Amino acid sequence: MADLVKDVFSFGAWVRRRRKALDLTQRVLAQQVGCAEVTIRKLEADVFRPSREIAERLAVCLQIPSDERELFLQAARAERSVDRLPDPQTDLNTPGWTTAQPPVLVETIPLDMIPPPGPLPSGSRMPLSRNPLFVGREQSLHQLAQALKIGATVAIGQLEVAAATGLGGIGKTQLACEFVHRYGQFFSGGVLWLSFAEPDAVPAEVAACGGVDGMQLSQQFSALPLDEQVRQVLAAWRSPTPRLLVFDNCEDGALLDQWKPKYGGCRVLITSRRAQWDAALSVHALALDVLPRAESIALLRSFRPDLPATNAELDAIADALGDLPLALHLAGSFLARYRHAITPTQYLSRLRTSTILDDRSLREAGLSPTRHVQHVARTFEQSYERLDPSDEIDALALALISRAAYFAPGESIPRWLLLHTIATTNDAEAALKAEDALTRLIDLGLLETNHEGTLKLHRLLVAFVRAVSADTMAQAAVDATILRVVDNLNQAGDPRPVLALQSHLRFITDAVRQPEDERTASLSNALGYHLWLLGTYAEARHYFERALGICERTIGLENRAAAWSLQYLSIAFWAQGEYDQAQQYNEQALAIRQRILGPEHRDIAWSFVCLGLVLWAKSEYEKARHCIEQGLDICQRILGPEHPDTAWSFHCLGNVLYEQGDFAGARYSHEQALAIREQVLGPEHPHTAWSFSSLGDTFNEQGEYNQARYYHERALAIREQALGPEHPDTAWSLNGLGETLYELGEYSQARHYHEQALAVRDRVFGREHPDTAWSLYNLGLVHHAQGEFDQAWYYHEQALAVREQTVGINHSDTARSLQGLGMVMQALGKRARARNYFERALSIFEPDHPEAQTIRDILATLAATTEPDA
Repeated sequence: MADLVKDVFSFGAWVRRRRKALDLTQRVLAQQVGCAEVTIRKLEADVFRPSREIAERLAVCLQIPSDERELFLQAARAERSVDRLPDPQTDLNTPGWTTAQPPVLVETIPLDMIPPPGPLPSGSRMPLSRNPLFVGREQSLHQLAQALKIGATVAIGQLEVAAATGLGGIGKTQLACEFVHRYGQFFSGGVLWLSFAEPDAVPAEVAACGGVDGMQLSQQFSALPLDEQVRQVLAAWRSPTPRLLVFDNCEDGALLDQWKPKYGGCRVLITSRRAQWDAALSVHALALDVLPRAESIALLRSFRPDLPATNAELDAIADALGDLPLALHLAGSFLARYRHAITPTQYLSRLRTSTILDDRSLREAGLSPTRHVQHVARTFEQSYERLDPSDEIDALALALISRAAYFAPGESIPRWLLLHTIATTNDAEAALKAEDALTRLIDLGLLETNHEGTLKLHRLLVAFVRAVSADTMAQAAVDATILRVVDNLNQAGDPRPVLALQSHLRFITDAVRQPEDERTASLSNALGYHLWLLGTYAEARHYFERALGICERTIGLENRAAAWSLQYLSIAFWAQGEYDQAQQYNEQALAIRQRILGPEHRDIAWSFVCLGLVLWAKSEYEKARHCIEQGLDICQRILGPEHPDTAWSFHCLGNVLYEQGDFAGARYSHEQALAIREQVLGPEHPHTAWSFSSLGDTFNEQGEYNQARYYHERALAIREQALGPEHPDTAWSLNGLGETLYELGEYSQARHYHEQALAVRDRVFGREHPDTAWSLYNLGLVHHAQGEFDQAWYYHEQALAVREQTVGINHSDTARSLQGLGMVMQALGKRARARNYFERALSIFEPDHPEAQTIRDILATLAATTEPDA
C-alpha cells in the first residue's frame, strides 16, 4: 500500500511541477496497469479539478484493494491542494512524513470559530513572531478569513485581496500578524510577508521569497540575477498553489497592481493607511477601528495583571488615549516599567494635558512586536509629512485637517460641516478639489470615514495636528461655521437637526479662548437656545448667563449679542416659572433693542411677543395682549403674513384670548398660526404641535370634545416623535389630552395621562413649578369625579401650595385651586369651608371671567341651603 500511495503522490507532484512529467506518468501507468487510454487532457483535469470521483477512478486503475481504498482516496485528494508536493526521491522517505496526517487545506478555513495559532507550512517567509499581548479583534479576524477563503464556487485562478486599513498605530500590522499565525497553516504553499514601505525595495522583497528563507525554488536560486529571481517568484505565485501574500504598508494602488499575481492560487492581504482603492483592484477593505473599551483595558492589564478589570483609572487612561492600540501598548509598558514609581492615577494626570504626545510614556517602550516606530507622534508624522504645502490639493488637505482638529476629538464630523469651514466658491470644480483633499487625508490614514461619508479624527491626532499646524485661522473658521449653522437650525425651532452636532457645539463652546469676545458669547447663546428647545431649561440658563457675563466683561450691553443674552435669559426664567425675573430680563432686552435697532426690527417683535408671554403667565392679560399685538403688527409688516415669527405671534395672542374667555378669538388666532406653520414648517414640526395643542384646549372649552381629543392626540404624537417622552411639551400634550378625557367622562384614562404628565414634570421641574401644579390640580379633579374625595383634597391642597408659592395668591391658577377645594368641601357637606374657598377664588377672578359666573352660581346655591354642615 505504501508503494501505491507513493506512486500517487509522485504522479500528482510531477504533473504539477513539470508539464513534461505528464508524458512520463502516462507511459508508467500504461506499462504498470494498462491505462494507455489516459490522455494528457484527462490527467490535467485529474490534477487541477479535485474530485472524489476522479480519485476513485485512479484507485481502480491502480487496483487498490477495497479495504485500503478509503485511505488511498484521502491521501490522493489531500495531495492535490498541497503547494510543495512531496518529491518521490526525498520527501516521501523523510522521517515523520505520513499519509495519515494530510496537510490542512485553504478550503477548510473555519468561519465559525478562530483557530488556535499553528506552525506555518514549509516555504513560508514570516519575519514577525506572534505577539503574546494581542487582544480582541475577533470580528476583524473573521472578516479577513471570509474575504480570503476560496469556496467551492470560486474558480481556481481568481485572486482575492483583503486590506486592513486605518491610521498609524491602530494595529493593522498586528492584526495581519495575528491572522498569519492563526490562519497561515491553511495556506499549503506557505505565507510570504513583504514590506512595501519602500517602493524601490519591493523587487528585493519579492526575490527574497524564493530563497532559502522562503519557497526554496532551487538550490541555485541565490546565485541568479535579481531579475531572474523575481521572474521565478512571480511564476510560482501564478501557480494554483494556495499561498498567502502579505504586503505590509502598501499605500500605492499602482504598486499593488504591479506586484499582485494576476491569476493563480495566491491570496493577498495588505496593511495600509489607505481606505479607498480603485475598484479594478478588487480590494475588500476592512476599516480597522480603535479597540473596544473592554479590549483596551485587557491590553493594559496584560502589562499590569495586578490591576482589576474594573479599575476606574484604566478605563480613564484608555479614554484619554482614544483606545489606540499603539498608545495603549506604550502606556502599558510604561506602567509596568515604573509600577513602583507611579500609580495609574498619577499617570492619568500626566495624560490630561494639552501636550499629551510629549509624555515620555508615548515616545518609547522597548521592543516593538511589529518592528515599527514606537513613538505615537512619529507614527502620525510619517503620514502628515507626505502633505506638500506647495501642492494645491495637499494645501487644501492641510487646511481641512487643521480645522478638523478643532472639532470634538474622536467624534464623527459630518462631511458637509467640515467642508463649510474652508472658503470655497460654489462652483463644481472647487467641490471636486475639496473632495480630492479629503480623499488625500483618508488615503494617508489621517482621517477616518465610513460609507455615509462621515469623518473622524482620532483624539491623539487632534493633539498632534494642533501642535504642528501653522494654520492660525483654523479655530476661528470652525467657530464661525458652527455658529452660523446652529443659528440657522435653531431659528427653525426644531432641536433634532442640531442633535447630530451637539457634541461639537458643546466642545467648541466650552473651549477656553483668550481673550473672550462676542463670538464666544454667541456660541454660548446658540448652545443655550438648543438646550432650551430640548427642554433642559436649567442647563440652558447656565449658558445664557455665561453669554451675558462675557458681554458685560468684553463688549458691554449696548449691542445685539447682549440683547439676545438677556432675551434668552427671559425665556429660560419663564420656562422655569420664575416670571418676575423673566419680565425683568425681557424689559432690559427690549429697551436695548429699541435704542440700537429702532422700532421696526424683527428683534423688537421678538421682545414684545416674549414679554407678552411672561405677562400672560402672570395673569396680566390686557398688558400681555397689548405687547403681543405690537409684536404681531411688526412681524406682519416686515416679515409678511407667512413667516414663522408671525405664526408665533398669533399663537401667543390666542393663548391670551383663551385666558380672557374669548374662545372664538383664541380659536381664530390658533388656526391662523396652524395654517402658517403647516405650510412653512410642515405638519410634523414641534411648533405645529403647539398649534394643535392650543386648538385642543380651545375646542375643549367650547364643548367640542371629540375635536379637542383629535388635536391633542395629534400634538402628542408629534411631540413624542420629535422631542421624546420626557420633554415638558410632551407633558403639556399629556395634560391636555387628560383634560379632554375628563370632560368626556373617561376618568380612568384621564387619570393615566395626568399621572404621566406629573411624572415628567416632577423629573424636569420638580414639585415647585406652575406646570407641576397643573398636573396636581387635574388629578384632584379626576379623583373628585371618581368619588375619591380624600385623594382629591390631597392633590388640590398640593396644587394650591405650589401655586401660592410660585405664581402668587392673586393668580387665576391659584383661584382655580381654591375653586377645586371648594368643590371637594361641598361634596363632603362642609358648606362653610366650601363657601370660604369659593369666595377667595371669586375675589381673584376678573368679574367677567367665565369661572367667576360659575362660582357666583355655586355660592347662590350654598346660600339657599339651610341644612347644617356635616
